[in-house]
Amino acid sequence: TFCIINDGSKDNTLSILRDFEKKYKQIHIIDKPNSGHGQTCIMGYNYALERGADWVFQIDSDGQCAPEYFPKFLELSKTHKAIYGYRKTRDDGFKRSMISRFVTLFTYGATGEWVRDANVPYRLIHRSILEKITDKVPETFHLANILVSVLTNKAEKIKWVNIHFRDRVGGTPSVKTISFVKHGFKLFNQLKDASAR
Repeated sequence: TFCIINDGSKDNTLSILRDFEKKYKQIHIIDKPNSGHGQTCIMGYNYALERGADWVFQIDSDGQCAPEYFPKFLELSKTHKAIYGYRKTRDDGFKRSMISRFVTLFTYGATGEWVRDANVPYRLIHRSILEKITDKVPETFHLANILVSVLTNKAEKIKWVNIHFRDRVGGTPSVKTISFVKHGFKLFNQLKDASAR
C-alpha cells in the first residue's frame, strides 16, 4: 500500500492525488491541515502500524529521492531492522549539505547518539522499532524526524546506505537555512529533553 499524505498543499496536488487514488487501489490518500513534515511522518508511521504493516518505507515526494536504491534496502531488511539513506553526494546545494552536518553535530551533542543523517527522508523501518518510539515523540517537536532517528538508533543501530540526493523538482524545503539557524538551539534543547526521558 502507498500512503500519500497531503500536508496542507495549496496547489492542485490533492486533485492529482485523488485521480491516482481512483485509478490505483494500492494508493491511499490522507488530506490534512499543515502540521509540518516531521509530525506528518509520525502520522504516516502510525497509520501503517494500525493497518498491520511489517515494514514502513518513508520517502519524500519532491523528486530528490531516487527509487534505484530501494532494492538494496530490501536486501538489507533480511538482516537489519532500520535502514537509512546517507546523502553522500547531493545536488541541492552547499547550504543544505551544511545544515545536515550541523544537525549531526547538534544531535550528537544533545543525545550522545551519532546519527549520520538524522533528517534524511529515505528510510525503511520495521514495525518492532516504530512501535517502541512513535509515542515518545512530543506533538510539539517540530523536526520530529530527527528525534525518530535518535530513538531508532538507540533501539537498533541504523544500517546506512550511501545514496545520491537529487536537486528538488517540486515543493519548498521544510527546513529553511535562516529558520534552522534561528531555531538551532531550540532543536538542541528539545533533543536533550526528549533523550533524557
